[in-house]
Amino acid sequence: MNKISITSYKTAVLAFATIALFGASYVFAASTVVVTGDTSAGENQPGWMFNRDVSTATPYEFNENAASIGSGSVYVLPIGANPSDKFIAENFINTPISNVNSISYDFLIGSGGDASDENEFYMNVYANFGVSADDKFYDCRYNIVPTTGSTGAFTTVTFDPNQSYPVTTRGGASASPFPCPAKPADMDLSSPGSNIRAFALNLGDTTANDQGLDGHFDNVVVDLDGGVTIYDFEAPVPNPESLSDCKKNGWKKYKFKNQGQCIVYVTTGKDSRNPNFGISFELFGKTYNVNPLGTNIKEIIYR
Repeated sequence: MNKISITSYKTAVLAFATIALFGASYVFAASTVVVTGDTSAGENQPGWMFNRDVSTATPYEFNENAASIGSGSVYVLPIGANPSDKFIAENFINTPISNVNSISYDFLIGSGGDASDENEFYMNVYANFGVSADDKFYDCRYNIVPTTGSTGAFTTVTFDPNQSYPVTTRGGASASPFPCPAKPADMDLSSPGSNIRAFALNLGDTTANDQGLDGHFDNVVVDLDGGVTIYDFEAPVPNPESLSDCKKNGWKKYKFKNQGQCIVYVTTGKDSRNPNFGISFELFGKTYNVNPLGTNIKEIIYR
């Protein structure tokens, strides 16, 4: 029989009750990461970078004007008159193509556009064959272009490596060693161990037609064999600095669920607003995290 290592009897009871009541699918729910700005230390380092090429960057902000999940999103302000200006949000995923099940994102066209501008809210996936360096710019660049969009509701776009997409095979001095297949997963047929270096969300195609176009991105879901990560773009939230900040409903300003959570943050630094906050324990050889201060049972996740 497997040995159970657990922090407390009460946590064990909670875990078993959750499994019995809601089923195992909730135990293995996705991990949510709140993003309020750059999280990568630099190119090809894990995390997000927003508009790192300042010479062609269009202003953006994380605000609460619209949201697909949570209460906010990243908003790209209207693109200016310079045709080279655009918005690019890169995530340096650096993982084998065979490990990727899907990557999706939500977008909302702003008041500066209409439903016919859906193709401007596209994703690029940068992949390298197994014989190339993982951090090479790319051998194959796949273009995932929406065919529908809306100014009234978010639209979801999904990249599936087993589907066919328009693709650019890199030429020149750093040319791809092989022709790029329409299906990203087929890169492994030419060179096993092919890798996705990064994916990028884009607004604008660097033409004069982009002028005035704006919109939102949110709810980026990366589904890998090792687990699912949801990136929730949110406006930055201030933190309380003293217990007095938590009094007289002051805790609401900081988006805690109650005054007690605010006090815990001030006194211990533990942040219950973090979806991964909670009690960790091992159960049948797997590690789980439970948020005892939350109310959403989906906050029980598999790490």
